[in-house]
Amino acid sequence: MSRLQARHPSLGIGFKKLYPEWLFPGESQWETGPAPSGAAVAEPLLHYGNPETWRKAALRLKEFAPDGVILTWWVTFWGPHFGLLARNLAQFTRVVYLCHNVVPHEKRLLDAGLTRWAMAPARGYIVQCEEDARQLREWFPQASVRRCGHPIYPLGDGPLPDRTAARRALNVTGRMLLFFGFVRPYKGLDVALQALASLGPEWDDLHLWVCGEFWDDAEHYREMIRRLDLSGRVHLETGYQPQAELSLRLAACDAVLLPYRSATGSGVLADAYAHRRPVIATCVGCFQDMVVPEETGLLCRPGDPADLAQAIVHFYAAGAERFQPGLEAALRHYSWDAIVNAVEDLLEYEATDHRSDRVHRQPIGGILP
Repeated sequence: MSRLQARHPSLGIGFKKLYPEWLFPGESQWETGPAPSGAAVAEPLLHYGNPETWRKAALRLKEFAPDGVILTWWVTFWGPHFGLLARNLAQFTRVVYLCHNVVPHEKRLLDAGLTRWAMAPARGYIVQCEEDARQLREWFPQASVRRCGHPIYPLGDGPLPDRTAARRALNVTGRMLLFFGFVRPYKGLDVALQALASLGPEWDDLHLWVCGEFWDDAEHYREMIRRLDLSGRVHLETGYQPQAELSLRLAACDAVLLPYRSATGSGVLADAYAHRRPVIATCVGCFQDMVVPEETGLLCRPGDPADLAQAIVHFYAAGAERFQPGLEAALRHYSWDAIVNAVEDLLEYEATDHRSDRVHRQPIGGILP
């Protein structure tokens, strides 16, 4: 939103409450840490269970009179809310969906139909992987779809955490791989554990740190760790990690593991790149486009512990330093300005190029998660 605000008068509308507590599988849906420096501000109007807040949001946007409104789409729970809102907004402005996932990774019976209904009023769509682009073109053959890789998160003006100091603070010795973010079945933590267990005794100094909220049964993984005799080599840190703590772990690790069974866009990948950390990922979703083998990381087959183990061995055999030039190039390539460029294209603003310094003054509204 901050890059959008730098180029357009913009109104951001956010949420008072995203989900009922019984539906949210993590420990908390509240961010309690300080907002990033320079972060955009959204008006906290929307409540999942109060239709009046959605009516007020539509009126607020109508008063703002934007050339277009960006709706951020990430889960089918919001299908009824966004479908009605999009139809209301489409009466006086142009609607663009910015899609994290078109349909959820763990699909349910009504997901496709509800998503298709919610997205039908849009003028265009921005997605983060070709799989989602194909799905939207199948539903809406005349759709305008733009594919942009997940932008890399800015980390402010300060230096990255020092690797030596981070390892000392966390008492890390030996080799370290990091798996972080929400732990869900499609992310393949079980595959990572099997791969680690298959490595020989010369890999006993390799430790896997798992940091994040479990949206699955954490005891299932603890039992698996015991069964595979990994208790001394896997560190489970369950719960939400504030950015400062996560940055320490990213600084201390050698690489980030992404053994996903499926993927669309990935904030985990963006965070890894922001901290100049290579990844070992699977050939699914955005990883196929954003991970350049031998430049920003390595790729392996999804759901294959043996292939993941082989990738880990290869990663350490050649050394992590070789990835730094590729990671610096990725930082320059995956920008938030590219998302704004895609919005402008979908709204058919008059422009002759796609330079990141172009500025338009037409107002744009947005609904943010």
